[in-house]
Amino acid sequence: MVSEPLTHVTQMAYSSTNTSDAATNDNLPLVSPPAINVTKLSKDNYHVWKAQLIPFFYGQGLFGYLDGTIPIPPKEVSVAETSSVTFNPLYEHWQRQDAIIVAILFSIISESILIQVVSHTTSAAIWRALAKSFSQSRARVIQLRTELVNTRKGAQSAHDFFYADHAHDRRACCCRPCSSL
Repeated sequence: MVSEPLTHVTQMAYSSTNTSDAATNDNLPLVSPPAINVTKLSKDNYHVWKAQLIPFFYGQGLFGYLDGTIPIPPKEVSVAETSSVTFNPLYEHWQRQDAIIVAILFSIISESILIQVVSHTTSAAIWRALAKSFSQSRARVIQLRTELVNTRKGAQSAHDFFYADHAHDRRACCCRPCSSL
């Protein structure tokens, strides 16, 4: 398992929900995340990886991008005074912030896992895809273990069959070449 420091890919934009302030200020406040060590996501460490990232993104005020509670704002907004529609600066801000989070996620996912999520375009879509992928694989492991435990060969359990019946074969191999069995 490789740990790499997670430094800012670029400055993290602070999430603002006040549309009127954003409309008058093109430079929303920025914060830089601290450097932390994060284990790269592999097929074996999803829960550890996730446990490292949740407090980090909560601490930065960005977890809402991952879980979808900070939704993408509308691309355009109505201006009441002029009854016109104009570009929403929060839309671009959200896009930039989410792109930074996507870049961070991509940098801390191993290549074998990255292939599965690289086509997703938002951090929330990546987060959901990873959760779905790893919950399905965990469920499949549990299902296979249950099936194996319940598998029987005649009156013997799988464990008894493999360890008791094959003990005779192992002993036989000690005395003569296994090919003659």
